[in-house]
Amino acid sequence: MNSFAPLRWLNMGAVRWLALGFSASLAIMSVALMILKKTITAEAWAMLLLAPIPAGFGMTRLAKESRSSSELVDEWTEDHVDGEGEGVGDPTESGFDMPVL
Repeated sequence: MNSFAPLRWLNMGAVRWLALGFSASLAIMSVALMILKKTITAEAWAMLLLAPIPAGFGMTRLAKESRSSSELVDEWTEDHVDGEGEGVGDPTESGFDMPVL
């Protein structure tokens, strides 16, 4: 059974506006609480800190198609690797100073 069946009439645009409205109402309630109590309380901070969460859900987009893991992995071509088969070499020849212990 689909647990979201009662919400089937909501499309993504409506859900986004609902989430953004809920986020704005949290921020407005927080500011109103600060004004009414004339101090900043933990409840006001909690509502302010929770306000971006529904806004983030409202602004995200669902992926239309899921990508397979093979599409996400970039192929590494090893046509030519600089320094292949060479040793580290002498650091003094490259211009590095030799540390003195």
